[in-house]
Amino acid sequence: MSKKKKVNKKTNLKSAKKNKRSFIILLLILGAVVILVSVIVTANLFSDSSKKNELCRNSWIASSARNASGDEVEMSEIYNTNYTSYQGSIVFNEDGTFSFWLSPGAPDDGSHGGKYVIKNSSAVDVTFDDGTVTEFNIERINGDISSIVVNYNGYKVYFVNQ
Repeated sequence: MSKKKKVNKKTNLKSAKKNKRSFIILLLILGAVVILVSVIVTANLFSDSSKKNELCRNSWIASSARNASGDEVEMSEIYNTNYTSYQGSIVFNEDGTFSFWLSPGAPDDGSHGGKYVIKNSSAVDVTFDDGTVTEFNIERINGDISSIVVNYNGYKVYFVNQ
């Protein structure tokens, strides 16, 4: 009988050590998952902030436009004015609002600004104060914004960093 008790003790010790080892491995895996999730969330926050800063730190001016056929057109055609000094612009603010000017008008007419949300690295969803919803496309070269493309009255208008 005494031999049987010793065997049971050894088996119990082995089983306890195995359970302790499994518990430690489980804790290590859980810790690694928590760290990985934290890194991903932090990277996304910095990435969104970086994208927003990239838009907000610059004023964007209309530089060129193309019609539906892809042919470049004079900006005066887009502006619908003969003012030679007029220039369209987009300004993105840190608070999620923007100002958009592509044709002369009164600042309070409700069609020149609104709110924006960065959709991804190549698009911004915008909602104008008058309820119009659209998307501004972002073109990049080597990761940096080269232009913001706005579909406007059948034209693609290209805004570049001022």
